[in-house]
Amino acid sequence: MTSAPGPRIPPPATGQAVVTPSGLVVGTVGSPSTTSEVTVDIVEEATATTLLGDLVTLTHQLDAGRFLLALGTVADIETRNRWHEDLNMRGVVKLHGRLPHLSGVGDTRTAKVVVQAVYETDTAEPPFASPPQESSGALGMSPSTGVPVRRVDDDIIGALVARHRSEVVYLGHVYRTGVQLPLWVRDFAGNQTDGAFHVGVFGRNGSGKTALAVYWLAAQMRHSSLGVLAFDPQGQFASQNGFPFDLQEWAQSLGRQVRVLSIAEDLRLPAWATTLTELLDGARFFHQLTIRATQNREAAVAEFVRLLQDASGWDEQQPDDLLRALLTSLMGDEAALTRIYNSKGPRDRVIDTIGRILGSSGAFEQLASIFRPVHNVFAPQNLTGRRRVKLMSLIHDVLDGQGGGQPAPYVIIDLSAQSGLTWLDDPETKARLIKDTASHLRRMSEDRWHATRRPINCCVVFDEAHRFASSRPAGEQTGLLAASLTEYVRTTRKYGLGWMFITQEVSALASGIYTQLRIRAFGYGLTTGSDLNRLTDEVGRGPALELYKSFPDPRAVTRKSYPFMLTGPVSPLSFTSAPTFLEVHTDVADFVAANQHLFTGISVPRVP
Repeated sequence: MTSAPGPRIPPPATGQAVVTPSGLVVGTVGSPSTTSEVTVDIVEEATATTLLGDLVTLTHQLDAGRFLLALGTVADIETRNRWHEDLNMRGVVKLHGRLPHLSGVGDTRTAKVVVQAVYETDTAEPPFASPPQESSGALGMSPSTGVPVRRVDDDIIGALVARHRSEVVYLGHVYRTGVQLPLWVRDFAGNQTDGAFHVGVFGRNGSGKTALAVYWLAAQMRHSSLGVLAFDPQGQFASQNGFPFDLQEWAQSLGRQVRVLSIAEDLRLPAWATTLTELLDGARFFHQLTIRATQNREAAVAEFVRLLQDASGWDEQQPDDLLRALLTSLMGDEAALTRIYNSKGPRDRVIDTIGRILGSSGAFEQLASIFRPVHNVFAPQNLTGRRRVKLMSLIHDVLDGQGGGQPAPYVIIDLSAQSGLTWLDDPETKARLIKDTASHLRRMSEDRWHATRRPINCCVVFDEAHRFASSRPAGEQTGLLAASLTEYVRTTRKYGLGWMFITQEVSALASGIYTQLRIRAFGYGLTTGSDLNRLTDEVGRGPALELYKSFPDPRAVTRKSYPFMLTGPVSPLSFTSAPTFLEVHTDVADFVAANQHLFTGISVPRVP
C-alpha cells in the first residue's frame, strides 16, 4: 500500500518570497564527490534561481528495490569560465569588458552539497511504498556522476518525515526558500525519545532571537503537562513588547493558566533572613548607618541576620515596628557592635547614628523608606494592600500543574522595577532574587524526582542571560548566580527540568552552561572575536560557517527576514553535526496554518 507523503504545507504569506519553484532538477552529481560532500554540476535552467542554503536530494541505487536518498544543504557555489582564466583572453576582457559568445555562455557552475541525512527508500523519489527509514548521516557509497540532484519541496519533506508526522513542528522555512523546515520541539517527559534538551538562542539586537524563542515556546506548549517558568529581568515577557504575537493569549487558548507576577508587587518571598539582609545591603541600608567599608558591612549583615532569626514572625510584623526593634537591639548589643567595628570611635559613631535615627521622625522616615519596600516582598500583602502569592506555592504549581488533568501553567516572574522601586534595577539585587528562587526550584525538582522517579517536566526560560549567566560576572551575586546555573544545567535535565537561555552574545554565556546546551540557534551578527571562535568550534571552518556569515542584517533588508543556523538534535532532516538553516516565520498566521496538525481549532493570536 502506498503511503501518502503528508499533507501539503500552505505557502508562505505575502512578503515571504519564494525564490523559485521547488522539486526541480537543479543539477547532476559531478566530480569529485565523497560520501559526505557532493559536487553538483548546476544545469542551465537553475542558474536563474538562488540555490545557496537550499536543501537538495540525490539518490544512489544499491540493488533492485533499494535506494539511498541523501539530503544535503547547498553550502557553496562557484562559477568557472576557462576562457576568462586564459591569460591571453584577459587582455581582451580588459579592453572590451567581456568575450563575445564566450562570457556567460562558457560559464560552468558547481555547488558543494554537505550531506546531513541519508534515508533508505524503496523508490528513487516519492511516492514511496513505505515511509523512508533513517539510515545514516552519510552515504554508504559515493554517488555516481550524472545522478539528478533535486531541490526539495514540501511533498518530499512530508514523505521523509512521514513516520514523525504527529511530532514535528514548523517554525519557519528552509533558509531562502518557501519550503517548511520540520523541527523537533519536545517536552522533558516525552515517550518517543529521552526528552527535550537545554536550548540556547543567540543573536544581536534585531536578529529575531525573541521571535524564535516565542515560536519555540508556543510549539512546546502543545505538551500540556509541561510547565513553563520565565525569569524576566527586563519585563519583556511580561509586557510582550517586541513579541511577534501574544504568547500569553496563545497559552490561554491551549487551556493554560497564565500568571504574570512581579517581585515588587505580587510575589511573597519565604522568610529568608539572609535574603532580606542582603537586599537591604544592596539598597545601601547600612550606608545610612555609616557602615560603609565592605568588611564592616559583611559583619553588619551577619548581625542583622542573627537578630532577624531571633525575631519570630518578622515577615508578619509591621515594618516600622520591626525596624525600631532591630535598631534598638543592635544599639544595645556591645558584642555585636564590636564584631562590626573593633575600634571604639567607629562603634560610637554607629551608636550615635542609630540614636539619632530613633529619636528623629525625619531621620527614621529616611531609613524606613529603604526598609519598607524591601521588607514588603516578604510580607503577606503589598504596599497597596493586595495579597501576595507565596513563591514556594507558585513553584509548586509550575512543577505539579493545575491538577485534574488540566494543562500546566505559564508563569512569568517579572523582576523589572515597574512599581518605581529603583532598588530592584540593581543587577546584584536581581541576581540575589533569581539565585534564591532557582535554588528552591532545583531542590523541589530533585525532591519530586526522587519521590516519584518521574520527570517533573518543566522548562525554565532565562531572558537577558548575558547579564546573569555570564562568563564575566559584574559582581559577587551575579558570579554566584552564574555558578549555580552552571551546576543546575548539568544536573537538572534528568529530573525533567530544562533551561532555555536567550542572549545577545555566545561568548557572554558562561562556558559551563554553553557546553550543556544540546540545541543552539545562532542568529545574525556573531561573526567577530570570541563569538566567531565558538561558532568555528561548533561547525568548523567550511561551507556551513560561510553560509552563516552571509546572513543579512534583518534591519538592512526591505523584506523582514530572521535567518538562524541551528545545531544539535533539532530536526529529523539532520542526523549529523551538520547544521540546518531556518528562516523564522514573520507572520503568526503562517505558523498556525503550518501546524494545524498539532493545533486544531486554535485561532490566530493577536500581535501585541
